[in-house]
Amino acid sequence: MVKHLAKIIILIMLITLIASCSLKRSNPLDPNGNGDITVPEPVTGISHTTSSQHQNPCWVNIKWVANSASNTDGYFIYRGMGYYSSYALVGDVKTNEFMHSSADDPSVQPKIDFYYRISAYKIYPEGKLEGRRSEPYWVRIP
Repeated sequence: MVKHLAKIIILIMLITLIASCSLKRSNPLDPNGNGDITVPEPVTGISHTTSSQHQNPCWVNIKWVANSASNTDGYFIYRGMGYYSSYALVGDVKTNEFMHSSADDPSVQPKIDFYYRISAYKIYPEGKLEGRRSEPYWVRIP
C-alpha cells in the first residue's frame, strides 16, 4: 500500500512539473519573454579604501568598474557579516562608487569583517530589473 501511494505521489509531482513548463511567460521584465529587455552585466573590478585606524567617523569607500549606460541605471549595494550570511540592502547609487560611514550607519565599525555584494539594475516602466550580485567582497576597517 505504501509503495503504491508513493508511486501516485511521484506521478502527480511529475505531471505538475511537466504541466508548469508549458505556462505562458507573463513577466514584463523577463528577458526570455521580451526581446526589448536587457539584463545588466555583473559588476566586476571591485576595490576599496578605508579610514585609518582610530579615525572617527570610520568609513569604507567601495568602487567598481562601471557598466555601460545602455544596460545599467544604478547599483544596489548589499552587506553581510559573513561570506555565506544573509545580505541586507545598504545602498542604491547611480555611480560606480559607494561610501559607507559610521556617521550615517552606526553599525560600520573598525575591526569587524564585512562582506559586500553589488548588483547593477536597469529601470524599465514596469520596474527595476536587477542583474546578478557580485561574489562577496571582504572589507575590514583597521
